[in-house]
Amino acid sequence: MSLDYGQLLLAYAINLVAIAVLAYGLYFRRHQRRDLTLGFVGVNVGLFAVSAITTTTTLSVGFGIGLFALLSVIRLRSSVATQEEIGYYFVALVLGIVNGLAVGESWGVALTLDAMLLGVIYVADHPRLLRHAERRTLRLDGTIASAEGLEAHVEDLIGFEVTRLDVLDLDYVRGRTRVDVRFRSDRPVQGGPSDAFRTGDDA
Repeated sequence: MSLDYGQLLLAYAINLVAIAVLAYGLYFRRHQRRDLTLGFVGVNVGLFAVSAITTTTTLSVGFGIGLFALLSVIRLRSSVATQEEIGYYFVALVLGIVNGLAVGESWGVALTLDAMLLGVIYVADHPRLLRHAERRTLRLDGTIASAEGLEAHVEDLIGFEVTRLDVLDLDYVRGRTRVDVRFRSDRPVQGGPSDAFRTGDDA
């Protein structure tokens, strides 16, 4: 199958618009992380190229997708990425696949899928959606005497109602506790430190 360069350039332009909206219009404006923005664009255009070439050669689509899936695993393991960043990352991958495979074909499906993907990300990561549900990792100077006491102590420190608290690390030798805290920033609490959580001096 010969390659129609006019169709290729049109597909490339549509893909660039889609990844620009995702990486710069949505992700960077909301999260301000330049390195991942560049990563999204690089992976997207690379996967677009592989997907487009599979439409004109004997290479299978599965080969191209498998190649970039391997590269994606390497990329995600090379730096710390949050779950929301992983979500953006895979949408960038899918945009490249969809637009690359649409070369020479009907654009209706590709444009519809692009709009659907960007629309879902726009809504799912909107600052006003679940804006009061927050998460922090705290390193406390003290050890736990009871789960209730630890939760009360953390609520006193952050000043908001804790909805979930998980102990990540407990060091009785150094007297330190590391916890993962989920809390509601719209529900302030009042109270003093709990006696059920022993501080470093008490321990």
